[in-house]
Amino acid sequence: MKLQAANLGLKNENEEIRRVLRLVRMDGAANNKFKNCSLGMKQRIGIAFALLGNPALLVLDEPINGLDADGMRIMREILTDLSKRGTTVLISSHILGELEKIATHYGIIRGGKMLRELTAAELNADCPTYVALKTDDTEKARAILQRAFGRADMDEQTGEIRVYGAYAEEVAKYLFGNFGIAVREIRTAKISLEEYYIDLMQEGRK
Repeated sequence: MKLQAANLGLKNENEEIRRVLRLVRMDGAANNKFKNCSLGMKQRIGIAFALLGNPALLVLDEPINGLDADGMRIMREILTDLSKRGTTVLISSHILGELEKIATHYGIIRGGKMLRELTAAELNADCPTYVALKTDDTEKARAILQRAFGRADMDEQTGEIRVYGAYAEEVAKYLFGNFGIAVREIRTAKISLEEYYIDLMQEGRK
C-alpha cells in the first residue's frame, strides 16, 4: 500500500494509509499478512487501495460476492459511510437483495443497453406492497378480488393470489363474509428488486 501511495504522489503516506484502513474497518489489522486475511478482509483491503488519495468516484465490481452474512453487513456499512462522506460509489452486482439495502439510484443494463434508470424512491413506487393469499378456490377468489380491488394477479410459482391496494384483514373478511371463501394462508409482502429485475428482463426479450 505504501508503494501505491508513493506512485500517487501522496504526502504523509503513513497517515493516508491509516486513514483508508480506518474507513474500511481494517485499522486493527494493519500488520496482518495479506495471505492470512479472510475473503472479506481482502475485499476491504482492495477498497482501501482504491480510496488512497480520496477519489470522488469509487467503482466496484461485485464487492459483496462470496462474503458471509457478517462480511456483507460490514461491507454495507462501509459503502454507506463512504457515500455519506461525499464519495460517489458505483456498484456493479447481481446480488440484488443487498443492493436494495444501500442503493440510492439504479441503472439496469441488458445486452450493453440501459433498460431503465431510476431512484430508490421511484423503484419503491414501482414495487408496491401487496396481500398474498391462498384459498381452496383460487380462480373464483381471484376473479372476485379482481372486481373488488382492481388488481389481483396469480403467482404461478407459489399458487398465491396477489392483491394490490388492500389490507390483509379486509381481503380475508371480504372473501369469507360475502362469498364464504375461507383463506388458508395470508401475508403482506412487497415486490423485491429481484422480482422487478426479472420482470424487466422478460419484457426486454419480447
